[in-house]
Amino acid sequence: MFNTLSKFIKINDLNVVGIIKKDDYEIYNLLTIKKKANKISIGAKLTFENFETLTKTIDKKLPVLIVVEGKGVLNKEIDFENETDVNWQKNIDYNSIYYTDIKGSKSNFISFCRKNIVDESITKFQKSGFQVIDVYIGSFLAALLNNVLKKDIIFSNDLKLEFENEKLTGFSKQNESVNVLNYTIGEESISSTFLPLYGAVIHFFVKQKEVSKTINPSLNSEELIYKKAFNLLGAIILCSFLGSLLISYFLIQYYGTKNSELNLQTVYSNQSYQLILDLEAQKEKKLNLLKESGVLSSKFLSYYSYEIIKTIPGNISLNELNIVPLKEEYKENKKALFNNGTIIIKGETFEESSFNNWLENLKKMDWLQNFEIISLKKDKKNKSIFEIKIILKNV
Repeated sequence: MFNTLSKFIKINDLNVVGIIKKDDYEIYNLLTIKKKANKISIGAKLTFENFETLTKTIDKKLPVLIVVEGKGVLNKEIDFENETDVNWQKNIDYNSIYYTDIKGSKSNFISFCRKNIVDESITKFQKSGFQVIDVYIGSFLAALLNNVLKKDIIFSNDLKLEFENEKLTGFSKQNESVNVLNYTIGEESISSTFLPLYGAVIHFFVKQKEVSKTINPSLNSEELIYKKAFNLLGAIILCSFLGSLLISYFLIQYYGTKNSELNLQTVYSNQSYQLILDLEAQKEKKLNLLKESGVLSSKFLSYYSYEIIKTIPGNISLNELNIVPLKEEYKENKKALFNNGTIIIKGETFEESSFNNWLENLKKMDWLQNFEIISLKKDKKNKSIFEIKIILKNV
């Protein structure tokens, strides 16, 4: 992912600082560049008489291109047809200098200076927190702009550049008192003082083949790209982490609320379930009680009462007809036990023959399983007092 990000990150905004060295001081020209697609626009063109003022004004977040000019910088034309010039170029110790050269129609135009001059400037900028990504020497790079300007003579800082068929053919050094000229490039107006800086920008973005220069391996724009990619990746990871944290927080809140609701529902469900169990137990208890009482018999209790009373002769009096009697005497706070399937009949009569006939008729009832005469006795008036126990079928 890091390598993928670095492929899409490019340096589009930068500061170009021209250092013009004098005898005992330096002048700093600042050109702020903004690149969008293939269009380059200028944000600021400022001149500073000391380094401290520059550092207070410049945006240190932007990378810096340095263009070194002035004292200590030598400019030379190397004629390809001049053996002395060719031999001179062959004997240059490129390890001891910084240079920038551009090929003309018949010559090489090179600007160079001692290595320590440039290293001192790089160190000074880096110690002040600047990200230096490249260094150019001299004013010849303004020649890259002649395909737009289409002029035979261009003034680039203190150099007069001569062209033929848009190719650099010669140069001469101008007096500092020469007036500054302005050139129009597209919608931008560039003075001759800032023209070398603009030329350096053109080469930084386009890398023309006719230009060669010293490459400092410690100044690598890719390092800045990787740094931006790393910062962007870090920002993406941080935002993703914070986003995930925020999402997890809301999810925890949401599911926490849902869990509380479910717990509450579970409590109510448990209470409802327990209530159902209690009701079922009460139902079972009452059903058992009804079974014991004979209420759930296939025939209603009133049916047996009706059938029995219907068969009783007129000369027999009933004192008690107890359908499903208690097994024992009822006591408070004690379960009542019923003698299910049993009928107790108590009565009296003066006619024993009628009593016997009635018993015979009872035996014929299809719901009667058996009956038992519990007691039969006569009082002083010769009246028979009886108690009969009837056992019912299928109860």
